[in-house]
Amino acid sequence: MPEPVCLPAYLSARSASESIAACGGLISAIGDANVDARRLRFADPFGLALLGATFHMVRQQGRAVRVCGLSAEMSGYLERMDVFEGVELVDCVPRQNQRQNRGDALVELTRLDSQRGVDDAAFRLAHAVVGHIPGIDPNEPPDEMSGFTAFDRLVEPIQYALSELLENAMTHARRHGYANACVWVACQYYPKNDMIRLGVVDNGCGLLATLRCHPELRHERHLDAILTALKPRISCNRDLRLNSDSVNQGVGLTTTCRIAEHAGGHLVIVSGNAIHDTSGRSGLLADGATWQGVAIAIECRRDLLPTIRFRELLPPLDAQLAVRLRFE
Repeated sequence: MPEPVCLPAYLSARSASESIAACGGLISAIGDANVDARRLRFADPFGLALLGATFHMVRQQGRAVRVCGLSAEMSGYLERMDVFEGVELVDCVPRQNQRQNRGDALVELTRLDSQRGVDDAAFRLAHAVVGHIPGIDPNEPPDEMSGFTAFDRLVEPIQYALSELLENAMTHARRHGYANACVWVACQYYPKNDMIRLGVVDNGCGLLATLRCHPELRHERHLDAILTALKPRISCNRDLRLNSDSVNQGVGLTTTCRIAEHAGGHLVIVSGNAIHDTSGRSGLLADGATWQGVAIAIECRRDLLPTIRFRELLPPLDAQLAVRLRFE
């Protein structure tokens, strides 16, 4: 039996190098993937999306995935977040809890394998991000002049930015021979510190391959590609109609980053062997870790979302789109 790969205690954006190194070990292992999860104590949406992508890639190779040593609490949480699709659990029985609709606080691990699922995923993510904010009633009557509620004014621009982010992830990932690349998303609200965390992970070609011929990319390095991708309207998808009612504007990553920062948060972006935290830390992943694709962690404070003037965060939009979205 192949040697098991040990998961770190924290499968999260704050331990990105260790998390990606473990996932890389599972993907490159010979034979079935045996996961030793005895140390695992915490997983955030970034870690869940990484793990979901890893398990999927292992199964696509025709290999089984076995997880052993999980505590009842962790196995129950991962079961609740839909992480165990096609996974065999050994010596760990998930704690059985009655499943309830938590759409205002989380989005379970979801795999997108076509653009048809992007709008629904962005809708669910935006509603989980906004959730319940004191003083904002999602069921209040809309304003007679605008037709919007205060809840709508928060949800719609967030949904728009996330939809663009996911469309970019899907279409960029599938270039350069990665026609079957997918995108994984997950989200959770943490009430103790009023934080929202999202994970968006793809297993495609990565930002460097996507932007290699872009005039804004000065050096062919993974970190430079990440920093270039954060510039407004850096997208190979702009003006391509991806579905019947939207035109990609190339602002998904930039606008998502600005929303997070104005709500007291930040992004962590990994591509290839590089990592960039928009709060100021950049560099290479430790221990030679690398991710073939792009992995993004988004964090912000829910209570600060109503203070954001969303229109000021967006690059100028074409007149038709600006009217349709009616950002305040």
